[in-house]
Amino acid sequence: MRIPLLLFSATAILIGCSGATPKEPFPNRWSDVRLSPVLEAQEHRDTKALCSLLEDPEVVVREAAALAFASVQDSVSIPCLLKALGDDVAVVRATAAFSLGFIANRNALEEMARRALEEKDSTVQRALFTASFLATQRSGQLKDPKEIINYLVHSSGHERIRAADALRRLPDSSLQRISADYLALFDSINPSETEAILTLALSKIGGTDAVSLARQYAQEEMPNALRVNALRALTTFIEPKDGDLFVSAAREGAVGTVAIEGFHLLPSLDHDQAMAVRKAAVDPLLATQALSLALWTGEKDRDSLTALLQHTAMSDPSPYVRAAAILANPSQFGVITLTEALDLLVDPSIHPAVRQAAFTSASKDQAAAHMRQFQQMIRPDEDRRWRDLRSPLHEAFHSGDAGLICASLEQLLETGGDPDSLFITPELERTLRDTLRPLADLEALRLLDKIIAMRTGSQTSTPAPVRFNHPIDPGKLRALKQGQRYRIITVKGEIIIATDVDDCPGSSVVFDSLVVASYYNGKSFHRMVPGFVVQGGCPRGDGYGGMPWTLRTEIGSKLFTAGSVGLASAGRDTESCQFFITHSATPHLDGRYTRFGEVVSGMDVVWRLQVGDAMERVERIE
Repeated sequence: MRIPLLLFSATAILIGCSGATPKEPFPNRWSDVRLSPVLEAQEHRDTKALCSLLEDPEVVVREAAALAFASVQDSVSIPCLLKALGDDVAVVRATAAFSLGFIANRNALEEMARRALEEKDSTVQRALFTASFLATQRSGQLKDPKEIINYLVHSSGHERIRAADALRRLPDSSLQRISADYLALFDSINPSETEAILTLALSKIGGTDAVSLARQYAQEEMPNALRVNALRALTTFIEPKDGDLFVSAAREGAVGTVAIEGFHLLPSLDHDQAMAVRKAAVDPLLATQALSLALWTGEKDRDSLTALLQHTAMSDPSPYVRAAAILANPSQFGVITLTEALDLLVDPSIHPAVRQAAFTSASKDQAAAHMRQFQQMIRPDEDRRWRDLRSPLHEAFHSGDAGLICASLEQLLETGGDPDSLFITPELERTLRDTLRPLADLEALRLLDKIIAMRTGSQTSTPAPVRFNHPIDPGKLRALKQGQRYRIITVKGEIIIATDVDDCPGSSVVFDSLVVASYYNGKSFHRMVPGFVVQGGCPRGDGYGGMPWTLRTEIGSKLFTAGSVGLASAGRDTESCQFFITHSATPHLDGRYTRFGEVVSGMDVVWRLQVGDAMERVERIE
């Protein structure tokens, strides 16, 4: 039996999952004490208990148990979920299919295909089609572009977006073979989010028609999601005549950032254009990055521009602007010296974002040279040690700063690890493990484990599960209403979000508690990836900070669309205080990250946010 692609080849495929049960009484569904065992089993990843709850006489319990498996994602649960596909109630069958989409193996897919062909309820059948496509994609079996195109054309909503994402991620050679069919999709679909995702692959396809589409969608009147991805695709084909197009885009926020990135790829950048970018930039960060662009244009104003960048790098009051200046082409133009970078790196009074930039600046030109030097100089029978040299890696590893340690470990992994213990000696490993906190610095500890495992030849693909350590306060949960709203007041305007307590109780309660405690007030957005997310809430301000506890990953029935609010993590069950807001639909996050809310108003503000923009205040709307 050819599955599940057999299902996708039908000329009319029903997509989507509807038929949700009626709203539970105020304030949220967890006020129903019958669901307490479900929440307890979900939090403790108790597959056996959840399977038993699938047999409960109450429909509301069986449905909640079926959805809980989307969070647990234990393959051991496949038999009981397949059994639940025979439940007398359609909503239970549909929910079981939804959860199977995240864990189904080949045998399960065969059974899902059989059930889909026999299913009489259209809602359940749609859920099975959707889950089969998702499971096939996640297992790496979805490779035929024509099958994906057929699914895309006959689907709608988020499933069409998911199909577009699966299609654009195929290898260049696969897309080039179907270039005419791919480009024809832009004529047959209208939703801008689907077009935006497809636009990302125009650079893979190439050719006159692809370039023309990229230029068309990069115009100022286009929706932000489409424009950002078109500009990104256009950087592959960029010509001098495109300079003015990028100048008009390089004003602020996500669009401005991707335009600045494109400028760096221009075959010949005009000095006046670069200075025009600096003048037009609303964000100080972009204006600073425009200064580095101007340095590429020749000898004109080079001394004065370098001096201005040096001053910014050492004294600007915004740590994020300082970081941008430090990272502005240090090797070519000497924005800061290696000594200055190392001095910033080891100064604990300096903002973590600046210290990270100093480490990156110092490492960029020194790491490779030091690596070769250390390998030539250090032998097991020699007394001379790496610690005798002042280098970025040495200073970072001995800084006691978890973020710098994390960045150093990442750099080691990028260069092949540390197979001969040249950098991480047994003594240093003990020091790092004594320094790093078990939960707040979990990301660094997992990287250290990975490097040590590479050295010993151990399996490193799956980190050890994080033990349950943060119970949900039942009183706070019962008092928190579904759709509770919060106002995020930023320097660029206000954003209103609503939380999904019914699907993500633990995440919603913790977010509410942090808001009430004024935790987010003054925190900055430390990360922004154009067309993807803006992220903030880090206690350090550089993305490497966390709490001394972790939350369970919670997967609800709602998926990642534009304006979804999710929790950042370092892997399953490692979420805490950092949250992100998506610019666009991001189906590759579905089932992997907690989506605990959505933007109700202020998406225009989300698109204008830049790295370093602060949350002046975050408050609950009563």
